[in-house]
Amino acid sequence: MLTGHFFGMPPKPETMRLRLGVFTLDFLRGLCTKGSMIRTCISLMLLATAAFNHHAAVAQDQPAPEPPRAIQDSDRQGWTAISVAGPVEKDSKLLLWFDGHARFRDDASDLGVTIFRPGLGWRVADGLDLWMGYADVIARPELGDDIEEQRFWQQATYRITEIAGGQVGGRTRLEQRFRGGDSETGWRFRQQIRWAKPIGNGDVSLIVWDELFFNLNDATGVHQGGFDQNRLFVGGAFRLSDSARIEAGYLNNILNPPGPDNQVNHNVSIGLFFAL
Repeated sequence: MLTGHFFGMPPKPETMRLRLGVFTLDFLRGLCTKGSMIRTCISLMLLATAAFNHHAAVAQDQPAPEPPRAIQDSDRQGWTAISVAGPVEKDSKLLLWFDGHARFRDDASDLGVTIFRPGLGWRVADGLDLWMGYADVIARPELGDDIEEQRFWQQATYRITEIAGGQVGGRTRLEQRFRGGDSETGWRFRQQIRWAKPIGNGDVSLIVWDELFFNLNDATGVHQGGFDQNRLFVGGAFRLSDSARIEAGYLNNILNPPGPDNQVNHNVSIGLFFAL
């Protein structure tokens, strides 16, 4: 299936969703065997079920839409996320990944983007993990029909160094993006650098990260080559337990849509993260 995609024949979206929906729900049900996380797992299962059912309802045989042109210079948005990642069992090198997103545009009043992204990883060494997975993304522009996109992704997450009492880490991700109809496969490179400094007893941390997105090719119906966007986050992390934390703060998002002008969005970002 992967081989067919890389030679320009992506798998049918409904087939990918069916298999990944079953895999993700089984994965989340497995987490529920850890009694202390039962309520968390119920919430995760509801989120995954809602995302899977919603995505399955989107029509598949639509012509490839062109990326929408920005209709305003800036927006205030609300971004929410939930993430689960870590080894399948203690000391295992096999890793599991799931993250889901709901992003609200127009002063955080309308749902703009949803993302459903499972994956698998392998711990190569202490401080270096390699990952691969699939993502189903639905964008809801203010004008026009919803745009559904499937992605394969590969990434490395790693520790870099310590600066000013904080840990610096990186995430390097490569994405293959495709849509329905006659769209081409778009290749996108993403590089994130993250700094985290614990404060006091470590229950609270200061977080700063930046992520650059760069399109590696011109892909009809998907994206234009060159700079795509940049995201800069400044905020804090608040530890809820040994395996759970909340990260919240300000996210500045500079976009380069088709047309002469960039778009700058000012976002409130809140994420709930669980470590296996």
